[in-house]
Amino acid sequence: MEEAGTLLAGILLVLAVIATVVAFVIFFMREVLGLTGLIGHSITPLPNVDRVLLEQWNPFYRNLDPRSRKRFARRVKEIMFEKEWIGKGITVTREMRVRIAGAAAQVTFGFDRLLLLHFSHILIFPGEYVNKRTGHRHLGEVMPKRGTIVLSWEHFQEGYAAPSDAHNVGLHEMAHALWFENEIENGEDDFLRPDLLGYWCALADVEITRIKNGEDHFFRDYAGTNQEEFFAVAVEYFFERPVEFKAALPSLYGSLAGLLKQDTAGS
Repeated sequence: MEEAGTLLAGILLVLAVIATVVAFVIFFMREVLGLTGLIGHSITPLPNVDRVLLEQWNPFYRNLDPRSRKRFARRVKEIMFEKEWIGKGITVTREMRVRIAGAAAQVTFGFDRLLLLHFSHILIFPGEYVNKRTGHRHLGEVMPKRGTIVLSWEHFQEGYAAPSDAHNVGLHEMAHALWFENEIENGEDDFLRPDLLGYWCALADVEITRIKNGEDHFFRDYAGTNQEEFFAVAVEYFFERPVEFKAALPSLYGSLAGLLKQDTAGS
C-alpha cells in the first residue's frame, strides 16, 4: 500500500508539473505574443478565393515566388484573424480584410513574424472622413494610444489601382504602424536595427531640409513634414517606385532596404 501511495503521489506530481507547463505556455502565447488561437488557425492555408484577390490587387504578392507566396498568404490570414475589423458607415467585407491585411503583410514581410500586435483594431470608413477630436479630414491615420489603424476604403483601393505612382494610403498607414510598433514595448518592439535606424534618420534629416528649403528633391513635398511622415512616404516609393528611388537616393534606399529586410529594386 505504501508503494502504491508513493506511485500515486509521483503520478500526481508529474501531472501537476505538466499542467503548470501548459498553463505557462498558454499565458506566454496570450499575454506576451498575443497568439492565442493563431497557431491552430494558421495551419490551414488561406482559401483560394482570398489568394485570387491578392493575385488581382497586390502586385507585391503577384511577383513573389511560390514559396514566398505561401508565407505571405499565411501572414495575411494571421493578420485577418488577429485584428478586430470595424466599419464606420460601411460593412466590412472579406475582400476588405484580405486586401488591407495584404498591405500589412507587404510592409512586414521581411520579418519572420511581425503582426503589428499593438494595433488590434482596423477602422474602415467608406471615404474621406473627419476626425471628431481634431476636426481634420483624413484619408487614413494611425492612433497609437488607441491601438487603431484607420483607413478610407475608397482611397485604399485607389492606392493599389495605380501601383506605380507612389501614392498608397494602405502602405503609408502600415508604415506608420510599423514605425510606432518598433517603439512600443509589447514583445514585438526593437525589431528595426538601431544602427540602421540612426543612419536612416540622419539621411532623412538631410532630405527633409532640402524639401523645406525648396531645393531639388525626389519625394513629394509631404515627406518634409517630419521624420514619421518621411518614413511613411519613403515606404510608398520603396514599393511602388523602387528602381527610381534607388537611382535617386542610393544610400537612403539601402538603409530602408536594410530596415525592412527587403530589396524591392533588386540587385
